[in-house]
Amino acid sequence: MLRPPRGPTRAPAPGAGTTGAHLGCARADLAPPAVTEGSRRSSDDRSALAWLASHPGQTVLFTDFDGTLSRIVARPELARPLPGSAEALSRLARHLFAVGVVSGRPAAWLSEELAITPEATGGEGSAHRGGGIEIYGQHGIEHLTPGGIVVAEGALSWRSALARVRASALEAGIPDLEVEDKTYGVTLHWRQAADQVETAGRAEELARQQAAATGLVARPGKASIELVAPIGVDKGTVVRRWAAKCGVERIAFFGDDESDVAAFAAIDEITGTGRDDGGGAIGQQKIAGLKIAGLKIAVGGPEAPGELLRRADLVLATPEEAVRLLMELAEQLDSPGSGAP
Repeated sequence: MLRPPRGPTRAPAPGAGTTGAHLGCARADLAPPAVTEGSRRSSDDRSALAWLASHPGQTVLFTDFDGTLSRIVARPELARPLPGSAEALSRLARHLFAVGVVSGRPAAWLSEELAITPEATGGEGSAHRGGGIEIYGQHGIEHLTPGGIVVAEGALSWRSALARVRASALEAGIPDLEVEDKTYGVTLHWRQAADQVETAGRAEELARQQAAATGLVARPGKASIELVAPIGVDKGTVVRRWAAKCGVERIAFFGDDESDVAAFAAIDEITGTGRDDGGGAIGQQKIAGLKIAGLKIAVGGPEAPGELLRRADLVLATPEEAVRLLMELAEQLDSPGSGAP
């Protein structure tokens, strides 16, 4: 359900949204939508759609891939974007300040599956929207730009440790465990295991041991666990970076997995609407005299993390619903009477 706005906002977290990109940047007073508890799902969808469409040139929208633009599948290499998802992103890029995908997948893989070339990306250095689509792979470690894939500082130095982890996982001989090498991460999958409980337990113990031995960070996922470089980069890093840009007044994120909690938490931090009490709101916070509002849309299901659902402003049932909402937003912004450029 789409939850109502809360009362007084909190003071911003130290350093939140106070980068130099905000200097001299004036923002309009954008109030979040007024919705009521207990509203029907169709009403919730319409409220979210209206909020996203009301100030497109000041809105940043990011989405996860697996479980959001694609169904969860038995093997990671079988995942494909749902029909209409890539088209919706391309159409939205013509109207929004920025639109893109932030995923644990490698950026090159996302580029190929979504048919987005480096030349079609927006280029994060631009102060204004330019019709491109932003692609962040490996939870933000990789960024596809017109000049190619840019890797976050510090990630390269962990490749040897990750190679050792991959070798150890393959040598462990855990039944039905699939080991995925992502270059800057290693993911252990057990969705196809005959005994998921046993395989999951052994895989999680292996990940814990390898994290302790190497210093890598273990991140749980859906029927998986991933070991990544401990360089302080996650989906929340991408959200904070874009929220700091002059001209951004609203930021939205679609997600379904444990790694998306970092993006939701970043929006809560930026907007000053934390979720310590399990409540929810379309958040809004004044930071250094500037106002930013946020919207967090979760895709639910039996494997959706509880914290993600607690932080969400709107919970959709399936990836198909998420793609449909994106397509409806594109249709609305493309219509002549929308007021969008």
